[in-house]
Amino acid sequence: MMSLKIEIETRQGGLYIVKLEGKLDTQTYKSCEDRLNALLGKAKVLMFDLAKLDYISSMGLRTILRIRKAMQTAGGNVMMSNVQPQIAKVFEIANALPDVPIFSSTKEADDYFDAMQRKVLEKRQPIL
Repeated sequence: MMSLKIEIETRQGGLYIVKLEGKLDTQTYKSCEDRLNALLGKAKVLMFDLAKLDYISSMGLRTILRIRKAMQTAGGNVMMSNVQPQIAKVFEIANALPDVPIFSSTKEADDYFDAMQRKVLEKRQPIL
């Protein structure tokens, strides 16, 4: 049986980094979906780190799309980082995530989040 390892890291501000390792397919999508559904209502941003995801099937793609839709409905967001070329090709062919930010690394995503938070804080500063 093909396996999928799921590691979820909690960050400040409702950011959850979801690291997927192995294969997201018809054998593994249900456990992934269950873990991700548990984050709905808590997460403001789900960042998928796909550095170690080797394979995704149509069911795996469907799982990510369903979670993305649920997150958007709840006012949240989904982002991707470290997407392997073969996985990026599946997303591209399916035109599945045209408006999802994709970062080359988790560090690039962290830098983006830091910059966005600084902008919000700067707007809150009283003008003297």
